[in-house]
Amino acid sequence: MIWIVSTFSDRAERIAARLVGNATAASVVPHDIDGRQGAVDYLIRWPEGVTGALEVTLIVEHASIEWLALAAAEGWQWPAKSSWDFRASEDSFHYKSTRRLVLRAVELCDLWAVDDPRDLPQEALISKPDLHHFSRSDFGSLTRSSFMPGVTVHARSRAEFINGTMLSDFSQVVETWHDQPHMASHIAKLVKAPDVTERHLFLVAMHNAVPVRFFTDDFDPPVTRPAGFDAVDVLWVWSNYWHRFLRYQDQEWTWMEFSLPQGPSAGHGHTVPR
Repeated sequence: MIWIVSTFSDRAERIAARLVGNATAASVVPHDIDGRQGAVDYLIRWPEGVTGALEVTLIVEHASIEWLALAAAEGWQWPAKSSWDFRASEDSFHYKSTRRLVLRAVELCDLWAVDDPRDLPQEALISKPDLHHFSRSDFGSLTRSSFMPGVTVHARSRAEFINGTMLSDFSQVVETWHDQPHMASHIAKLVKAPDVTERHLFLVAMHNAVPVRFFTDDFDPPVTRPAGFDAVDVLWVWSNYWHRFLRYQDQEWTWMEFSLPQGPSAGHGHTVPR
């Protein structure tokens, strides 16, 4: 399990460093290396000699880490001649056996020309009794789609509510992440970083940790400050189904577009107040 978490975290760090470097027109240099204990992940260096600290953390439903890693290794696609979507109904499931079952169901659905395994006739299930799993609400859903051939694997959708409250502002979601056990150590490393002018925290949220309302980036920027992050000067958030990312700075949330590196000579994008 440790190597799975490490694989996701390493990728999250590389993505965050690239996005911050492009957005700030600065060099983002690995710092948590060469045996440095408790050091921040990166230093942000601007041409005029100003230095910032960048810490990156992954937000994920821990029950799903193992299967997410296996699905990612296959590009979130299982091979099939037709196009399907499989959405798990639980955070955790046995990846290999579920994969075999889903692909067996796809073959039978194509053979009997149905769009849902629950519509298969009983005679088709005589030799495949395990396909009755699809009638259970706790297994997941398999539906035909109109995209490229293959079965696209999705995590289960997150609820629209947290503690019974309707989510109206993405800041509410970010506040819940502050309570994750690992968050305090990341913020503590930023606070202790010496000789830096700004402290940046980048949250990379896997899609299964994001409520369905915010699954894609087609929502307005948040309007409130997320509680618990007062020690952070700049807060960044990106989820893996978003085509842009969020920055919170100077009491304001802003959508940031993906862009090519600006380079030190670009003369804009500097986040350090002058």
